[in-house]
Amino acid sequence: MRVVLALLFVISTNALADDKPLLTWYITNWPPAFILDGPRKGQGYAEQIIDILEHELSDYRHERTFLPYSRLLKYIERGEEGCYPTNVYEEEANYGVTSIPIAMVSGHNIYIHKDNKGKFPSLQEASLTSLLNNPKLILGVRADLEFGPILTPILKSHESDAHLFRRSGQDLVDGLVKMLHRKRIDYFIEYNFVMKFAVNKIGANMSDFIEIPMIENKKEFIRGTVECPDTPWGRGVITKINKILIDTRDTGKLRDLNKSWFISPSNKHHYWEKYQTLVLDIKE
Repeated sequence: MRVVLALLFVISTNALADDKPLLTWYITNWPPAFILDGPRKGQGYAEQIIDILEHELSDYRHERTFLPYSRLLKYIERGEEGCYPTNVYEEEANYGVTSIPIAMVSGHNIYIHKDNKGKFPSLQEASLTSLLNNPKLILGVRADLEFGPILTPILKSHESDAHLFRRSGQDLVDGLVKMLHRKRIDYFIEYNFVMKFAVNKIGANMSDFIEIPMIENKKEFIRGTVECPDTPWGRGVITKINKILIDTRDTGKLRDLNKSWFISPSNKHHYWEKYQTLVLDIKE
């Protein structure tokens, strides 16, 4: 009799779970938002956002599906029932409907090896334009030169310069950080959270490097958002996510996530002030 009751309990529990609507989370190959292999597999910041929201959205069944970034955007645009946890927040969403901001990242920084600090006129801030005009300093950079609306035009105006080393291939960031660590390039441009992840991955230490904010983009902040299809289903999910975020963005795990991933030496004195105005004050 007890065995029968236990089986009935399991069956009824599974049936109730199956009755919940399914929420598919799209993941893609972009470390450290998503870490798909290695000792930190599943611990990317976007995966942590999914973990938090899955716990709060207990009225859904959840699954995670890997898609190339370009394809998942097409899925969202055509109304497929799935959401992406870390697209760029804009007042007008490009593909679907977005939540209020969930995370905030300051703009790209310059990184140099500490042994090369004498080559740079200032360690407090630097002009990328001025550095690129110095042919004695070698910049290592991703080959596409795509670094947002402020930096991309500056970089592309120097794309044929001999002292601008453009790296292509699968190990773009890791390879450039290795070159910086070996002093084969003089400086490198990247987000702080990406730099920290790459440095850890190659077995180096952040103390080997110096972070220098750039004059050109020092007021730039990028906000992260959850994006779902602009359909009744997607708008319903976003409404629920927004209610969760209003209650949780300034406390607990979401605040800790921003603190651990996105605060750096160059933004630590003003990060939370900007977080208040650019993230917390947006409630719809």
